[in-house]
Amino acid sequence: MVLWASFSSSAVAELRVVDDNGDEIRLSAPAKRIISLAPNITEVLFHVGAGENIVGADEYSNYPEAAKKIPRVNNYAAANYELILSLKPDLIIAWQSGNGEKIIQPLRKLGIPVFVIETKKIDLIPNLFRRLGQLSGQSEQAEDRAQEFTERLALLRSAQQDKPSIRTFYQIWDEPLITLNGQHMVSNVIELCGGINIFADAVPLVPYVNIESIVAADPQVIIAGGSREERPRWQKRWQRWSTISAVINQQIYLIPADLMQRHSVRILEGAEIMCDYLDAARSATG
Repeated sequence: MVLWASFSSSAVAELRVVDDNGDEIRLSAPAKRIISLAPNITEVLFHVGAGENIVGADEYSNYPEAAKKIPRVNNYAAANYELILSLKPDLIIAWQSGNGEKIIQPLRKLGIPVFVIETKKIDLIPNLFRRLGQLSGQSEQAEDRAQEFTERLALLRSAQQDKPSIRTFYQIWDEPLITLNGQHMVSNVIELCGGINIFADAVPLVPYVNIESIVAADPQVIIAGGSREERPRWQKRWQRWSTISAVINQQIYLIPADLMQRHSVRILEGAEIMCDYLDAARSATG
């Protein structure tokens, strides 16, 4: 939600935007010096036309190419608060589950507005575009990007209607085996493509699982997030479990993690690949 408030004819309009924690962030004007604490945030800011406003970014912000030149201020475990202050930001944008309170809470004490995102559904990404566009003074371009995303998503969803469900295991790590539950956007993408996340009901958001539970659930397709260089190693290990349908039918695939695990425009690319892989699994088990 975004509100503009003017308290008198001579007063400067105040920008108010509510973040995903329900906190209202107030700015006297759109932010010109922004700290991005996660790669998905960096991608969205560039996508809505605010890339030049970013004065500091996290260690993993690698897209688009221009993002690699931005000073690094944090990683998944810690933030350089002195460096952040020295960059004189007028806004910090954080990712709740990615950065966590260990990083976010000290930032609140610096006296700089902190806007926290936690986008859980792919349908909410256009609203994220709009809010970051408002915060950065790029509302018009953000609205265009939001409409483009919505239209592309609608076409993809329409193409998946009435397809048979496919039991899906999504692997984010192989030793130990780690997956994502039904509250993560990756699971939302699996559902969009007509899949069933076999660990949708697991706790917590990123659960460790054992091979016995995977064998029992018998996924028809296994999708891993990671790099192509890692693929031969983890893919070969699955061949030991010859009773799993995905192994029997050779339905084991890779989608680059940047396309699936970042809540940005590129998740649509990941979703399109996911839907193609689930279609292949349908053909193999049909």
